[in-house]
Amino acid sequence: MTVWGAPRLPPHFVSRPGLVDILESPVPLAIVHGPAGAGKTSLLAEWAAGTAQHGIWVQFETADTTGPAAVSMIAAELSAAGMISEPNPLQLADAAMAGGADEWSLLRRGLQALGRELVLVIDRADLLIPSELHSLLSILPRVEGLRLVLSTRRISVVDASTPVVGVVRSVIGWKELAFSRSDVRVALGAGETDELVDEVMRFGGSPLLTRALAAAGPRTSDVPERIARAADTYASYVWANTAAGGDSGETVEQYRSFLLAISIADALDGELAEDLSGMPQAVALLDRAERDGLGLWHGEGATRTFTLTPLLRETFLQELKNERRAALAGLRRKVAVWSHAHGRPFEALDFAVRAKDLAFASTVARSSWMLLLRNHGSQVIEAFATTPLVALRQYPLLSLLLALIFNARAHHRVRAIEFFGLAIASSRILGSRASPADRALFRTIESSSLRVLGSFEPALSAAESAYETLMGLDLEDLARLGRLQPALFNHVGISFFYNGRMEKAMASFRRSSSIGEAENVPSGLEGLALEAGAAAITGDLVTAEDRSADALRRHWPDGWITGYMGSFYQVAEAFIALEHFDAEKADEHVRSLDRHRATIEHWPILAHLDALIAMFRGDPDRALLDLEREIATHSKRSSLGPFTAARLRATRSLLHLAAGDADAAESAHAVQGRRARRDTVALARIMLARGNPDGALELLGQAAPGDDQTPRVEGEVLVLRAAALTAGERTEASAATRRAATFLQHSHQGLAFALIPETHQRGMMPGMLAVNPALASAPSLVPVAETRVSLTAREEAVAEQLARFASVSDIATALTVSPNTVKSQLRSLYRKLGVSNRADAIAVLSQRRAP
Repeated sequence: MTVWGAPRLPPHFVSRPGLVDILESPVPLAIVHGPAGAGKTSLLAEWAAGTAQHGIWVQFETADTTGPAAVSMIAAELSAAGMISEPNPLQLADAAMAGGADEWSLLRRGLQALGRELVLVIDRADLLIPSELHSLLSILPRVEGLRLVLSTRRISVVDASTPVVGVVRSVIGWKELAFSRSDVRVALGAGETDELVDEVMRFGGSPLLTRALAAAGPRTSDVPERIARAADTYASYVWANTAAGGDSGETVEQYRSFLLAISIADALDGELAEDLSGMPQAVALLDRAERDGLGLWHGEGATRTFTLTPLLRETFLQELKNERRAALAGLRRKVAVWSHAHGRPFEALDFAVRAKDLAFASTVARSSWMLLLRNHGSQVIEAFATTPLVALRQYPLLSLLLALIFNARAHHRVRAIEFFGLAIASSRILGSRASPADRALFRTIESSSLRVLGSFEPALSAAESAYETLMGLDLEDLARLGRLQPALFNHVGISFFYNGRMEKAMASFRRSSSIGEAENVPSGLEGLALEAGAAAITGDLVTAEDRSADALRRHWPDGWITGYMGSFYQVAEAFIALEHFDAEKADEHVRSLDRHRATIEHWPILAHLDALIAMFRGDPDRALLDLEREIATHSKRSSLGPFTAARLRATRSLLHLAAGDADAAESAHAVQGRRARRDTVALARIMLARGNPDGALELLGQAAPGDDQTPRVEGEVLVLRAAALTAGERTEASAATRRAATFLQHSHQGLAFALIPETHQRGMMPGMLAVNPALASAPSLVPVAETRVSLTAREEAVAEQLARFASVSDIATALTVSPNTVKSQLRSLYRKLGVSNRADAIAVLSQRRAP
């Protein structure tokens, strides 16, 4: 067999060579369409058993199969068939989709990377969500050598294929699937009467009816009675054919009990069948069920699973609910445990919730929450639709999962806030009496939820507690957290970052990265990206370049590096490019994250990068409009913390200064309360642009090191100080310039030099280039601002009298001071105004006072 995972030929098989020839033709798209029991799967199995074409068989099992779930199943079958090798994008398909990769783009690129002809057989394609079906079909013309063979009960699948451009298709419908007279004769056997064959043909040559009659055997010669018995229901057919018993010696009632018990599961293997039924001969009974035409085995070896024919399963399941309602919860929990152990996270969660076992549902979420979040969001919401909020009070991880799913939906913000609040409350309640591992988890949940809601200081407190707990865990507690460890350090680190605690943020990100690398946990790659981005943002470009290069060498799940999980890698690369004055390259990295801008919490950093890129392009005015629009958009979703507000304040101020409006820049940077070091540095830059180097030096002298002492702030301090000293022709200017150039060289920075006016750059250039030649290509992003003279109260009084009196003595008399005092103040006034006589001074003062 060359179609991996295809089921064996069913019992009472009737060969359909004409239809097989249609499937064997090289038509890119083949659809087998008909109702349950029409023989679709039997036909596909016959073709698969004899074809020389290579392919895989994928069996959709649950209604409303999502795109991510479908791609996950296809990737799993390709992997099981040994067709995927590194670096195929489908190798880590689930992780890639969990990190934000578009599932259909992922599948397309993965199939293209195979580099071989492939037939993709989708059994029950009608279970795929209709909106996703077009995406599946649209892949076909874009992958050379790909064929799609679909079975479906719905004509809508056939209709949906009509608009697929450039694809020739063949459709085998109900009429083609119906048995001919000769087919019925073969299926029933040569000993049957023409009357029975005529009666079957009167029912349209139904393959289901024919197989039911063939399985039942000639127990009576009364044709109408035989027809009625066979056509009654699937269930009547089954029970009419179990009297003879099986090879294992079970009774009819035991067989019936077995079938009812296994009907609880969408798919199962021998182990689960035995657990559900309590019968050690479960595998033999599944084989018997296949021989009886009740279901089929799929796959090979350890991955082999059995599925009941859908309508039969529905019939059995309804009988199970009627007869054994008290046993349903226990059976569902067994299916949940099996699904969890066999890499079926949504099925595990769904069955656990239906069993009202929220403790196990939380266990599933603990190990697979990213997959559930990205690949099964709508299904998770539906699974919890009837679960009251009060039942979730003990399970903060489930509340957080639902909060994040709702938060990603534009019109469900209120619902998201409700679940975030529940997650916070339950984390606090449970944290005091939980194990250390769970306490770390709960405090991280609390910190993340508070941060998303805009409560940054409480988020910091929870992060501090989570971090200390995580660092103190012993080996047993660490084992309980398992693969969650890197993710916890990531979220704790982000809370530190957005509260300005950079050292602890970097320590958390490093911890995530090292654990992820040691344990081969993909979420550690996010820690690596976060470390690179945070280092670049704070001006430690040496670390940023090292971690960014390391990230690029790693094998990422497809889509992560340009999605949320790798967003800080793109931030790092954008800053690295700007430090080398390459705005176009920086823009490429920022644009790779555009599709996440609406929901990503890192949007203020992306907005700052947009502003810098616009300044390089000489368009700060447009950037100001874009910034205000983005702030307005995001303020509707959440409030801003002090650290984020300060970052946006600095961005807005810098854009005003780049536009030449120093007054607006100063106004935008107004700070209530204690001024941080970065605020003082920004104001010093404004002072320098206004042509007041003495004022800039005075401000820089006030910029004592504090919590916001970073390499970026330090570099800007050194450059601004050197520029101010050079402008004032101070003797220490040369040494200060060399010191600034050396710091920028060692830290791999360049932006600090680009953020001063060109006139100051020219004065510094010889000294800067002697140490750091790379600065020769630095642009000037800040123009000289309109001069705004700062006069003392005495100088203002002299200026006021200057227009009224021409002589020094008259001014002195008016102000009741000595003439010498007036002369001294006039010299200071003329110097500040940049003039040398009374007439020019009056002209400048008039312009200054004009509205």
